[in-house]
Amino acid sequence: MTLLDAVRSLGIIELAATSWITIRSVQSEHIAVFTVALLLPLLDAKLSEELRGGSLRFWPDQKRLVEDGIPVQDQILELQESHLFGNLDSIHLMAIEGESAALWIVETHAGSHEERSTWMRSVIGMEGRTPIS
Repeated sequence: MTLLDAVRSLGIIELAATSWITIRSVQSEHIAVFTVALLLPLLDAKLSEELRGGSLRFWPDQKRLVEDGIPVQDQILELQESHLFGNLDSIHLMAIEGESAALWIVETHAGSHEERSTWMRSVIGMEGRTPIS
């Protein structure tokens, strides 16, 4: 699966609330980890007890295997062109000999401070909380 396919496999809430994607090379494949910026429990009384109850915690990260045959940079560009996560900003950290594998970090909704703030307000709204101005 490509990075774009991995994004499309996320649930609607996860798609709306993904803040970061980290992509790490592991042996002959890439693992993409989607960090979801939702704080549980949610406050909407119409939701299941699983989402409304329990201690304060973050939504679990989502992991997907991503094709190794297509360069990660090309897959990030394809995702950028889809606009599923707004504008993206990415950084590539090269592997150092004897250290962990190379790492890509992709920030979603990163076109401007206003875009990021608007997205953050929408996520806080999904949680049922009121954004602080």
